[in-house]
Amino acid sequence: MSRHAILSEARNFAALLERSAEVKRFRDAERQVNQSDAVQQTIASIKRKQKELVHAKHYQKPEYSRLLEQELEKLNGHLNHLPIVREYQQAQVEVNGLLQTIQQVIADTVSQKIDVETGGETASGCGGGACSCR
Repeated sequence: MSRHAILSEARNFAALLERSAEVKRFRDAERQVNQSDAVQQTIASIKRKQKELVHAKHYQKPEYSRLLEQELEKLNGHLNHLPIVREYQQAQVEVNGLLQTIQQVIADTVSQKIDVETGGETASGCGGGACSCR
């Protein structure tokens, strides 16, 4: 099989993956998060507080820094407890799990077919000779 054919098959597989239930759920959750005024306002507040915190630390204002850190902790807690954010995070975990499983299946299959190492130390080199590998 040529390189072009392999890449074509990979594109076909990517299109198939895009239609999976996990990816559809992730895309839906992502769209909801992006369209939510509450989420976007909270994210904007977090970004503002983070910038303020950088400035407070730069100008060595430890008390103000602690106050900003507490406010950031509250804002992040609020964000992470919003139902649509939790749905998004769960969908992201599921897609990542699916991708890791696919990667492992491909690595295992290729490793079995052509004796490729999939991790850890290489068992042996070329067998010695001028290059001195082992």
